[in-house]
Amino acid sequence: MKCDFSFEHYNEIITKIKEAGYKSGFLKEKINGKQIIIRHDVDLDLDAALQMAKIEANRGVIACYFIWINSPFYNVFEDRYTKIINEIISLGHEVGLHFDETCHECKTIDDMLFCIEKECGILNTHLDIDIESVSFHRPSEIVLNSDLKLGKYINTYSQKFFKQFKYISDSKGLWREDCMCKLLKDIDNEKIQFLTHPIWWKEKSLNNQDRLKEFLGFKLRKMNNDIAGNIKSYEKKDFKITE
Repeated sequence: MKCDFSFEHYNEIITKIKEAGYKSGFLKEKINGKQIIIRHDVDLDLDAALQMAKIEANRGVIACYFIWINSPFYNVFEDRYTKIINEIISLGHEVGLHFDETCHECKTIDDMLFCIEKECGILNTHLDIDIESVSFHRPSEIVLNSDLKLGKYINTYSQKFFKQFKYISDSKGLWREDCMCKLLKDIDNEKIQFLTHPIWWKEKSLNNQDRLKEFLGFKLRKMNNDIAGNIKSYEKKDFKITE
């Protein structure tokens, strides 16, 4: 088994999780025995997120997908991306808010809670769901160190999910320790929080720089087609990525 960031290997990781006896659940659930929270912070690539959601659903696993309403890389209100998010929901997964503190002038914790409530309300209305969990995009020291309470919302960065749960992440397209499939052999903790960023996962595994270049090419082609479809005078060309 080759450890990489391909969808094939992600499917193998899900197999290993199930073989190890872990049961997937949402953050609000209390599961006796081995429990895993599979969390996806969708920073850039909703298309990759959907493919991971399908892999999980095919294996009877549920996960939590955190949507960044202020993302410069996808527009949650664009029909294409709304359909992707709704399909993820239809597969049985949870959708939460990926909150970016830097998009607001939050001088106090109450200011932050107000903004979180506002963004959750927007997603609730747009997607006809009830947001229950919040993940922070590039969390500040206050979020990381204060065990911040978010009222009725579950904070993925609360101490509970780091002290009681083994934390495994693929941040920056690199494993913090080792590939999830290898770590499963030696984990004594019955509770795991497994974080991925779907941008790093694809049919063919690439290093993080090549993956970002591939993503940029996709976005350029999409914008090219979108402009051509909306402005008749636009002369459509095939753009190429330059260094």
